[in-house]
Amino acid sequence: FAGAGACMLLGAAMPAAADDHAVKVTPLGSHDGEFCSRDRALVFEDPNGTRILYDAGRTVAGPDDPRLGKIDVVLVSHMHGDHVGDQRISKTNEGTCGSPDTGVSTLPQSNTVDIAVKHGAKIVTGSEMPAFFAAKLKDAGGDPANSMLVRFGGEREVGGVAITTVPAVHSNGVSPSFLTGPLAEYLAAAGVGASVGPPTGYVLKFSNGLVVYLSGDTGITAEQKLVVKDHYGAGLA
Repeated sequence: FAGAGACMLLGAAMPAAADDHAVKVTPLGSHDGEFCSRDRALVFEDPNGTRILYDAGRTVAGPDDPRLGKIDVVLVSHMHGDHVGDQRISKTNEGTCGSPDTGVSTLPQSNTVDIAVKHGAKIVTGSEMPAFFAAKLKDAGGDPANSMLVRFGGEREVGGVAITTVPAVHSNGVSPSFLTGPLAEYLAAAGVGASVGPPTGYVLKFSNGLVVYLSGDTGITAEQKLVVKDHYGAGLA
């Protein structure tokens, strides 16, 4: 499977998006009509109307970005700032495609949490990330119960879309900049981050039967064939 961002960008251009029974895929990049260096975010819209934001990152202009529309679910592959969103653009087309202006800090929360709170969306993650996001939602005035766990091999249905997590090979440390108090200071002084377990990929099964694999930043793994392709039957990656 190739990188999810590039392949999903191609998927967004497919004429099938005009079909009422198709899953609509929309990239939310820093510059209109381009695939730029910081682009991570994708919105999937199920035929039943459920909208899922994947890896909000730095190129969604916060919770009021008009491109978001209604967001029901937010997915996060791992905790690196360019995926969870430690900073963000203020609006599209600022800076250059190679170096977009992402000067709005979202710390110590994240672009992900800000969006989820404003939209009342569920944050669905695997590994040990749900407890972290539950605490962040509470701190931001949201409902910690909206942080939901899907373990490897498990499945959770939200809004008619079945979500499962699969292994990914990458790092997943939480930067001390997302933390506060003495722990943040100790970690920063030691030059290390906090652990929330391994990163995850996702397999989504939409109400029309389409199965999509979202890889995150993983390298090649044996599970991509055995689990993602052979077991889940992913048709788009």
